[in-house]
Amino acid sequence: MTYDVAIIGGGISGLTAAYDLHRNGRKVVVLERQQQVGGNAISERIDGFLMEHGPTTLNAMVPQALNLASKLGLSGQQLDLGKGIRQRYLRQGSKLHGISINPAGFLLSSYLSPLGRLSLLGEILRPCKTAPEDESVHAFASRRFGREFADKVMDPLAAGMFGGDSQCLSMHATFPTLVEMEQRHGSITRGVIKAKRGSEPAKRLFSFRDGVGSLPHALSVKLGNAVQTGIAVKSFCHVGEGYKIDTHSRGSVLAKSVVLAVQPHVATQLLAPLDEQSANAASLIDAPPMSVIFLAYRRDQIAHPLDSLGFLSVKDSGGIITGAQFLSTMFDGRAPDGFVSIAAYVGGVRNRDAAGMASDNLIGQVHRELSLLMQIKGEPVLSRCRQWARSLPQYEMGHSDKVAVLKSLSDRHPGLYLTGNYLAGVSVANCIGQARAVAGDVENHLALSAGLELSKVSAG
Repeated sequence: MTYDVAIIGGGISGLTAAYDLHRNGRKVVVLERQQQVGGNAISERIDGFLMEHGPTTLNAMVPQALNLASKLGLSGQQLDLGKGIRQRYLRQGSKLHGISINPAGFLLSSYLSPLGRLSLLGEILRPCKTAPEDESVHAFASRRFGREFADKVMDPLAAGMFGGDSQCLSMHATFPTLVEMEQRHGSITRGVIKAKRGSEPAKRLFSFRDGVGSLPHALSVKLGNAVQTGIAVKSFCHVGEGYKIDTHSRGSVLAKSVVLAVQPHVATQLLAPLDEQSANAASLIDAPPMSVIFLAYRRDQIAHPLDSLGFLSVKDSGGIITGAQFLSTMFDGRAPDGFVSIAAYVGGVRNRDAAGMASDNLIGQVHRELSLLMQIKGEPVLSRCRQWARSLPQYEMGHSDKVAVLKSLSDRHPGLYLTGNYLAGVSVANCIGQARAVAGDVENHLALSAGLELSKVSAG
């Protein structure tokens, strides 16, 4: 049997592409190495608590995410952020600094020095950069908002959102909206003001009653037998107008088109015999380790108000926590009544070694850090640790050049496509949007190939 499309990788990207193609009537097979689909989008119920092993939210500003949720029948399970979020917290040393979520929060807070706040206020007057060259997140923030804001706000944000270093991450690749705002409006402040006055939707995050893992589960159910787990791919090669995929346990699979929906290091291995240029580009994308430490407490054990999404740590604050999320504040149903849940993140570029500590040691050290920061009394009522050897891909300087090489793969090898969080956005919503675009490219390729075949038959 020859499939129209073989998708290697059963994470959200691969499942989304497969779902769109399946709905179009294509014969699709998804080959997933693990026994469970979803990649790191795993949600687990434990004694009434909900632990997210990976991502915790989706972004409603990416319409494809809402559209997909609706098609899968998940709209009724959708949860918006809780109403108890009033502050943003940044950790410096042994203290959590609370800043109002009000747009003027940083100007009204003492977290930044008077000079730092003055520099922030002056952003609207600074000249716009006209040169198209990329710059690091830190360089951009320093130029627009001042060095103190770059060090104490943007660097923790880059570490929390991407597990990266703001001095290495590409501004064009990680925060393209801010780059576009500067180019269009001459100032980030002016761009934000105009966006609020206009019709652009406010950025909001959402999830589902049973967590982000509801999405890959629903996709897998819709795809049925098209999803095959426990299938490890060894290699693939051109055969005629399509491809032959060799697996460890199932033998060979034939397909007219192939979508690689795997991590960059796996893409490197699979592409090396076929396309050295793309393999080299993928090999240059780092994905450092990250550990997720899930802790639950009785509400009366914690003095902190937990009135936030969580907190981010300024570099060299001491300890090992890069950031934390107050899960039971973010969404209803994450903890039983009278209890709260927190997820702390350790690792990334900042702290690779700590991410690999023994799980019991990680849990103990994270609990001690949180206890000092948040005035926690006693031990957690529940604790779990999930360690990922590779986490978020790093969009470092020059990332756009790597992506250009990777996206040109189908020009050199018709019918072969890539999708994943290392190409055009690390968020779940971005992965969905990109995967649906790739599904469209595959559909166009298959339709064109069928047209050419028909022409040959007619000519014959």
